[in-house]
Amino acid sequence: MTLDDWLTRTATKEEAFAALIGTSQATVNRYRHGRRVPRPAVMARIAAATGGQVTANDFHGLGEG
Repeated sequence: MTLDDWLTRTATKEEAFAALIGTSQATVNRYRHGRRVPRPAVMARIAAATGGQVTANDFHGLGEG
């Protein structure tokens, strides 16, 4: 599942998610729209915050399709 899908489905605002994973809202927006790929440490926090629903593979188009 993409980060955009997860944020939309859970009605999570970018600002709240950014605080949860220790980044800025602007950075979450870049991740959400594919303009940046998270570094490994941030990716681990994204996976944890989403309960494993968003993984590194999802940022590389390798998730379930």
